[in-house]
Amino acid sequence: MLKIMPKIPKIIDSLYIHFPFCAHLCNYCDFYKKVPTDKMQDFKNFHLYLEESFSIHQNLIEKHGYSWAPLKTLYIGGGTPSLWGVEGSEFLENFFKKHQIQLADDCEFTLEVNPGAWNEEVLTSWQKLGANRFSLGIQALNEDMIKYLDRVHTIQDVHETLQYFHDHKLNYSVDFMLGLPFSEKLNRNVIEELSSALRCKPSHFSVYILTVKENYKFYSDLPHEEWIADEFLQVSDFLRQEGFLHYEVSSFSLPGKQSAHNLNYWKSHTVAALGPSATGFLSEEKLRYRWIPQRPEMVFEELSEEEFKLEKIYMAIRSQEGIRLSDFPEKLSSLVLEWERKALVTQQRGVVTLTSRGYLLLDSLMSDLFSSKLL
Repeated sequence: MLKIMPKIPKIIDSLYIHFPFCAHLCNYCDFYKKVPTDKMQDFKNFHLYLEESFSIHQNLIEKHGYSWAPLKTLYIGGGTPSLWGVEGSEFLENFFKKHQIQLADDCEFTLEVNPGAWNEEVLTSWQKLGANRFSLGIQALNEDMIKYLDRVHTIQDVHETLQYFHDHKLNYSVDFMLGLPFSEKLNRNVIEELSSALRCKPSHFSVYILTVKENYKFYSDLPHEEWIADEFLQVSDFLRQEGFLHYEVSSFSLPGKQSAHNLNYWKSHTVAALGPSATGFLSEEKLRYRWIPQRPEMVFEELSEEEFKLEKIYMAIRSQEGIRLSDFPEKLSSLVLEWERKALVTQQRGVVTLTSRGYLLLDSLMSDLFSSKLL
């Protein structure tokens, strides 16, 4: 007798919301954002955008057989979400109640915060809603670097923000940027900056290499590739010595403090998205969607089996998830051995993961992999 296997329910338990406003547009940033000209009206329009887009989103997920589960991760990025203020937390509370979206008891709820763009009342209101993790857009702890990055906050704002989060024992991550203009000429000491931040006990660092186009204002003042590579490896060595795990290309955490939300992306997990320019992914359907900024409308990208397979490899190997050789019997062994000889990967119990130097060369390694005809 043919046994009919029950269908595995398709659920959504991870959500990203993009808040598109900043007090100032930094000269290097290419995320979708704008400065509010009439804060009350602009925020009202944004709320309408979310309401209208939720209805469209609901039709999409129901069409593909998905349903909402209590959220295990919620991430509000931007822009500068802390500018949303108390009004934002109150809107979102009502929004979730209206659409019957609940937070799981152990939900990781992250809010991005910029120095100089928050106050205690705002943070308290978001904590009451459930925010239990914060991502601080510090970028540098060097006054010159902050100036060249065109950040609107001051070095004093940075120190005050770090001290507040330390004193209130909040769980938070710090963003740092490498490869900054004039950093080689001024001999920037990023280890000294990280040491200063560590005194306030963040649980996580996100460390990005600045990537800009040739029309960038300080393009000719960017450091050489060798400087940037050395800076990245110094940071990785230093943070690992301080007890942090280098668990993804740009991510370092104390044990147990990895970003659960970001791990969902690297595991090719389904993550829903709302807000102008936000991108979501329905994993079981191999369907990516992105919201158009000007109006609540989506554009879609449907991945083929082969495209999805390659993307899963790329996403997995950029974190400590790694890739399993058993998924590709003997086909990858020669390439992996070559990478091991160059100290770019390690192999343990059949799982291949990148070293810090391998992370630095990720795109080159993936090019070798995808052009090798081994997949």
